[in-house]
Formats: sequence, structure tokens, C-alpha cells
Amino acid sequence: MEKAGTGGALFRNMYRDFLKECDELYKDLDLNSSYKNFCTIAHMWTEVSKMVCSAGQNSSKQALQRASDILMDIAALEEKTMKTLLRKMQLRK
Repeated sequence: MEKAGTGGALFRNMYRDFLKECDELYKDLDLNSSYKNFCTIAHMWTEVSKMVCSAGQNSSKQALQRASDILMDIAALEEKTMKTLLRKMQLRK
């Protein structure tokens, strides 16, 4: 996941950097909180990758459950962040 790419942490790191650049260029959009959320999200994806790797190496059901729990948290935070970004873009029109 981390190296060959499912888009997990790699994409979130790129999107995080994109948001930081946009925040610097378009101060009026106030994208800092979305940037910070994607810092957290990228880290969470790295943790998922570690858990999946551990599950494979150790046949650990607990590691897969932990990965699943983290993925649910990621989904909630990504949805919240993307809805916030959408609102900001709609207000800008």
C-alpha cells in the first residue's frame, strides 16, 4: 500500500501539500484547518498500511480489525473535510 500505491497516504500527502500551497496563495479561503486534517489523514493511512502488513506477516486478526477501525475514522474525517472544502468553494463563487 505504501510503496506500490493504492492512493492511500501517497495521495493524501500530495493533497495535503496542495492545500498548504492553496492556503498560502488564497488566504481568503482559510484552508489551514483542511490542510491540518489532511496531515492527520495521511498519517492515519500510513498506520493502516502498517496494520495490514502486520496482519499479513503475523496472521493477526486484531491488526486487520485495527486497520478497519482506522479506515472508518479516515472516512469520517475525509468526508467532513471535503464537505468543508466544498462549502468554501461554493461561497467563493
